[in-house]
Amino acid sequence: MTAAPKKKTDEVIAEATPRRRGRPPKAASAIGAEPILSRNVIIERASEMARETPLDQVSMVQLAKEFGVAPGLIHYYLGSRDDLISGVLNSYYRRRLEALPALTGDWRPDVEKIARTSYALARDMPGVSLYIASHNRFRLFQSVGPGETDYGLALFNHTTSCFLQGGFSAQQTALAYHLLAQYLLSSSVSAAGRQSPAEHSAYIRGKFDAAPDDRYPAAKLVGKEFSELSADRAFDEGLRLLLDGFEQWLGPGIDGSDIAAPRAARRKRAATAQ
Repeated sequence: MTAAPKKKTDEVIAEATPRRRGRPPKAASAIGAEPILSRNVIIERASEMARETPLDQVSMVQLAKEFGVAPGLIHYYLGSRDDLISGVLNSYYRRRLEALPALTGDWRPDVEKIARTSYALARDMPGVSLYIASHNRFRLFQSVGPGETDYGLALFNHTTSCFLQGGFSAQQTALAYHLLAQYLLSSSVSAAGRQSPAEHSAYIRGKFDAAPDDRYPAAKLVGKEFSELSADRAFDEGLRLLLDGFEQWLGPGIDGSDIAAPRAARRKRAATAQ
């Protein structure tokens, strides 16, 4: 009597073995077996997905398919969907912070470095930019456990320290941070959504060319230049204007209360001083 042929691979054996509930063993898995998972591994994969997919569309089910496991195992390591979102954003802010050199005390080049580094990373992960533009949750503070670093808060601390070291008041620094963050967000969303005119140059120029000269003279005059504007060129010039504006706050006779006050109140104060 001939014996039954022996199964040849560990993969077949692993597939025949029923899965156990609870945490998978720490020992290395056999080739072809269920992958070893951890919170960091899952967050890293979700971050990679956010390069192409808006973060709010990255789901536990998608991640489970990526790893070839049941969705419940993803929940086991991450917790809730909020934990997934915050985990990706915390990783994103960590990358931004770690890419920055130490502050020099010279606020303008320091802020410019922060802005350019942040913009480059935002362009690399458009799914994160699109999420931040439409959601307030986790835009700054992250959900972290005991002993973990909130890198959203750490990046805020780094950026505001830059302005404070440059002689800006707390009120000026608060407003400067907000304006800079808004500018970086709008610029990165524009780049992520391919909204710059240069991305659609031929179409835009065709529309301007077809418009009547006598009815839209200004549009016809400016149209060609407008159609050639790239996201990077707009970012460079917008950042320069923003930094120039911040620099004016350090002029004589200007303090934090002036910046925070409504325009009408500042004008009245200036007229009284004269």
